[in-house]
Amino acid sequence: MFLKLLSILLLSVIVLNAPAQEIVNIVLVGDEGITEDIKKARSFIAIKKYSENLFERLDYKLGAPLVKLRSYRDSNLTILNGPYLEYYPSGELNIKGQYENSLQEGDWYYYSDSGKSMLTEKYVKGKLIESNPPDTAKKTGPFNKGDREADWAGGTRKWIKYLQTNLNAELGLKSVNGGTVKVLFTINPLGKTTSIFLKKSIEFILDEESIRVVRDSPEWMPALEAKPINAYRMQPITFSKD
Repeated sequence: MFLKLLSILLLSVIVLNAPAQEIVNIVLVGDEGITEDIKKARSFIAIKKYSENLFERLDYKLGAPLVKLRSYRDSNLTILNGPYLEYYPSGELNIKGQYENSLQEGDWYYYSDSGKSMLTEKYVKGKLIESNPPDTAKKTGPFNKGDREADWAGGTRKWIKYLQTNLNAELGLKSVNGGTVKVLFTINPLGKTTSIFLKKSIEFILDEESIRVVRDSPEWMPALEAKPINAYRMQPITFSKD
């Protein structure tokens, strides 16, 4: 089992690095702190570099879902800046927020372990200014002539075909347990997939591959409400161990 977990981590560095990002370090952590002995490791930290001033720290239990994602504006990982995510042991999203210069900023969302929205808070420069229960308003979708939902060219079937063709499904065989990753993403007014993050995590190599295939998606037809607007999607992606 230990050798398998180590091979998965090494495979992650080789397979998942992309031009837009680079896995620059993986640190094993045991009961007594950082270790080089995979047999003593209980978790690991992966550091991803996106640019000179954007880094991510991802904390995982070995062979298990993501625990926490933090974004930083410096290579020393001291100044929080960007998305912040926390997850339940089941892999379901618990907290989603944003930092600017190490201060909470904008909307923060809190979810139950079943995925139900529980609370939304709004921060300005680290100060809580508003706290609200979940929005229960029903989304009715486009209602004016000419309005439309975001759509993949060729429709849902072609989108599913794109995922099946471009996903490295063999990673499921190399994973510890396989399972279904859920990816949330935005289709912006230019039709590009942005703001991609995990609604449900399974394990590092499967999470990263799911994010990659959504990130690398060709352009969508953006949603319209008189003009192009953001649209939001949740995509489950299943990896089989069989």
